[in-house]
Order: sequence, then C-alpha cells, then structure tokens
Amino acid sequence: MGEPTFRFSPRPNRAQDIHWYEWGPEAFTRAEQEDKPILLSISAVWCHWCHVMDETTYSDPRVIHRINQDYIAIRVDNDLRPDINQRYNMGGWPTTAILTPAGEVITGATYVNPDQLLGLMDQVQQYWAANKEQIRHQLAEPKLPTLSDRPGPDREAINHIVNAIRQQFDRAYGGVGAMPKFPQPDVWELALVNFLATGDGSTAGMAVRTLDAMAGSNLYDQTAGGFFRYSTTREWTIPHFEKMLEDNAQLARLYLRAFQILGDDTYRQLVDHLLGWANRTLLNPDGLWGGSQDADEEYYRLPPEGRQQRPEPGVDPVVYTHANAQMISAQLLAASLINPGQYAPIALTALEALYDRMWDDDEGLFHADNGETRFLPGLLIDVAWLGHALLDGYEYTGDTVFLERVQTLLDYADRTLSDGRVYWDQIERPDGLGRLKHRQQPLNENAVMARLWLRLGTLTENDAQLERGRAMVGALGEFAKEQGIFGAGWALAADMADAPPLTASIVESANHSGADLRRTIFGVYDRRRAVRSLMVGTPEFQRSGLPDIPLPALYICRGTACAAPVTEPEGILGALQSLLSGLEANNPA
Repeated sequence: MGEPTFRFSPRPNRAQDIHWYEWGPEAFTRAEQEDKPILLSISAVWCHWCHVMDETTYSDPRVIHRINQDYIAIRVDNDLRPDINQRYNMGGWPTTAILTPAGEVITGATYVNPDQLLGLMDQVQQYWAANKEQIRHQLAEPKLPTLSDRPGPDREAINHIVNAIRQQFDRAYGGVGAMPKFPQPDVWELALVNFLATGDGSTAGMAVRTLDAMAGSNLYDQTAGGFFRYSTTREWTIPHFEKMLEDNAQLARLYLRAFQILGDDTYRQLVDHLLGWANRTLLNPDGLWGGSQDADEEYYRLPPEGRQQRPEPGVDPVVYTHANAQMISAQLLAASLINPGQYAPIALTALEALYDRMWDDDEGLFHADNGETRFLPGLLIDVAWLGHALLDGYEYTGDTVFLERVQTLLDYADRTLSDGRVYWDQIERPDGLGRLKHRQQPLNENAVMARLWLRLGTLTENDAQLERGRAMVGALGEFAKEQGIFGAGWALAADMADAPPLTASIVESANHSGADLRRTIFGVYDRRRAVRSLMVGTPEFQRSGLPDIPLPALYICRGTACAAPVTEPEGILGALQSLLSGLEANNPA
C-alpha cells in the first residue's frame, strides 16, 4: 500500500525542490549505488518548526543544491510512520538525521537553520570520506528489555515509580521537571489510582495541582477548547500550539477519571468543552476524527474577537487507528458522565466505522487511512488501543459483537506480534530497511496490552486470560522500574493486576432493557471493574447462576461478596457503598 504524497508547510516555500524519496528500497539502493549518505527528515503536518524549516532551511538555494548533489533525501511523516520515528527521532520534530546507506545514524539534530545544516553536511562529508568502509554496513540492533521471571505484579516496583513522580514533582506549578513540560496523562492517572489503592492523599494532591494548573493555563485553549501539545516553560505559559487528537483523547479520559475519583465537577465541565472542540473541529464527515490541528502561533496569540476574523488553523484529516480508538473510549465515558444523547451516537458510529475501515481479514489492522488508501498494517499500538475501545463498546452497549472483535484482534496479535511472553511493536517485515530490520518490545504498548488481557479476563472470568495479563506485568516489572516516571503506564497495569475485581452483571431480556443501568455503572470507576450483560435464556446467563427476576437488574460483586440487586440507576451508588462498607467491616485493617 502506498503512502500519501509529501506534505510541506502550507505557507510559501521551496522544500519541494529537494529531490525527496519516500522511505523505501529505491532510496536505499540509490544511496548504496551512488555512495552517498542519506538525509532523513522526519516532520509532521501539525509541527510549527517543521513548517519553519520548510520555509527557511529547505528553501535556501544553497541547501537545496547541496542536498540534491551530495545526499539521498528521504522525507517521512511522523504520524504516518511512527515505526520509523520511534527508531530515528533525534529528540523532537523536525528530526534531521544523517544515515549511512545501510540506515545507521551518523549524526543528527532537530531544527537546524541553513548555515547550521550546511556546516553539518560539510562535517559529515569529511567523516564519510574517511570512515565509510568501516561504517557503511553497520546497523546497531536495539536494546530489548530484560524480561523478569516474576509471575505477577511487583508492588515495590509500583511504589518505586510513584516515588520517582514524587521526587520530580514541581510543587510550584505542577507537572514533573522544569521545561519543556508535557502533560503526561499516565503519570497523573497513576497518582490518582495510587491514592485509591493506598489512601495516600499526597499523590492525589500532586495530581490535582497539575490538573488545575494545566486547565487554567495557556496550555489549554480557553477560547475554542482543546489542549496544546506541551509548554516550553515551567509555568505552562508558552505552549507549542499544535493540538493532537491522541493527546486530547488521553487528557479527556484523565480529567473524567479525576471527576470520578475526586468528584470535582469542574473537570467534567472542562471535558465537555474539550470534546466540543474535537467534534466540531477534527470530526470528519465519515464519523472519524482527523489526527491534529496545525500550530499557528499568530492565530492562537490573537484575542477571541481577533480569531473570528481569520480562518481556523488547518486540520489533518488522516484517520489514525490508535488515536481514534482512544477518542472513542473518552467519548463513551463522556456519554455516561456528561450527556449520553450527545456523545454515545458519535462514539458508537466511530467505533463501527474504525473497525470496518481498518481491519482486514487478510492483511490485519491498518494504522492510517487518508480517504483513498489504507497503509501500514501490523502495529501493536493500534491493536492495543482498538482492543480497549471495543471492550468499552461492549461494556457500554452489551453488544457481544464487540467482544468477538476483541478476540479477533488478540488472536491476530498472538499470531503476528507475540514472542511468547510480550509483544513486538510491529509485524515482521522481510523487506525491512535500516533499523526497521529489527523489531522492538515497547514498554508502554505492552502495558496497554497487559491491561487489555486483565480487563477481558475479569469480564469473562477467564483465569487463563487473567494469567496472561499478570504474566506480562511480571515480565516487564524490572524494566519498568528502571524507567522511573516513564514506567507509569506499566504501573497502571500492575495496579490493575493487583486490585480485587469489581464485577457488575446486568441481567436483561428483550422486553426489559438494562441500558440505563449499564450506562450508569459504566461511569463508576474502580481499579479493576468489569461490566457484563447477560440476556435471560442464553448459555452465558445460565452459567452465571443469577436469577431471572427482577428484570432488568444489576448485581455488583467484589470477589465473592455481592450487593442486593439494583433495578434503578439511582440505587447503584447506595449498593456500592453498602457492599464496600460491608467488606471493610469484615476485613478491618
């Protein structure tokens, strides 16, 4: 499957005068035949400094001539090829990497002005002439995580990561570190979850300080809605102005989690505003979201009345599987907690459309679709997040087709991505070029997969599925501990594996729908909660041992202890409180 044509800055530039190649055999063969290094540019359609580099460095006649004469130039879109970006990014976008013809890095940087790039190319030419015989065929293999033999979660490792957050927390302005400062949703969800797991209010306090600071700062577009990607300053005052679908989906979910756990309604209001922006600005006519909105500094620095006189920054309409899946999950949670009539139809339409467009029985799950072509099948990140969105779809609707699709994805992942313990980042590609010859085992995506197995196993009460998730958590524990705050995603999976299950079973019939009960319990947070729907008369209902009267009814259980059946949504919180207080009375600390 081909990729879309190159995308340059929307403002006047001459970057297209460079003889760019797509990442592929033609470019690498020419580099080898002509004995030239490769200049790899990784850009993004939303990236302000990528546009500036197109307009300045790549529009400079000296640079254009030099690249066309002495280099093979390859241009890659970060969003379309995250596999290449993961292996070659030099610390941000744009990435400017100079490679051997085999695809190994000689040197690199991010944004460079024309004179800097000319100087860099001079140095590379000298180095290449003196050392090419020794380095031309070198290709470093990635360092894979050392897997542990632990059978399950390690609470000590979770505590180690939480303590790393505590040590790096910025008490003055929230967030971690100084600058640049990123939102890091996994970090603050872990802080909230740790509060629930341990009663340590200090971690909840760190999360609240950060969430309040981000929401009230220039990181959030107070006019139109939506978070910018990150702040260049410690105080959240000067953002990079691109708005990403993935980031906003994760932050919407984080703020709704904070509302569930802490009860602060301002978080719910913020998400309503954020999702309004996403659905108004990024939602395509086909019911799926585009990937981003451009970083236009001049536009976003205008007051609200000034913005009204100018067109909004451009939107990348390309559909990315992992980002759409995360937005679907956020919208389903908003349907339960904010407005079912507004958000559920959007989310469920998108869930059907995403699976129909991106899943292929022969080729697997595709990463992106530009409206004409699907491309890049077989990325773990897409399988992981679409799996969670499908589970959310099942829990919200009770429709078992979503469960069947989750199993289809997991079977596919086990056939093509599993090494028997954890997962590779992508399917094996016999024609892999450069560092794509070697697959990686990313911690975060594997943590998301572990949570998927744990959720599914809790839902279906399947010990083998639960053990699969626990084994993945155990295998990655030591590696995650080494990553400090960047192990927060693993710690969320480890906490889920360590938590007691809370199962919510809805018994219904064709004439007695449990939709209202289901929607309400879907909005209740627990560290390992599962919502299952049982239709009277089915084998699944018979195996449950639950009564067929009253109908509809909700049965909430913590392990083997269950609350009395609930028949109206208003009774759910009382049943939960009764169940949990009874357990505390029987198991005093």
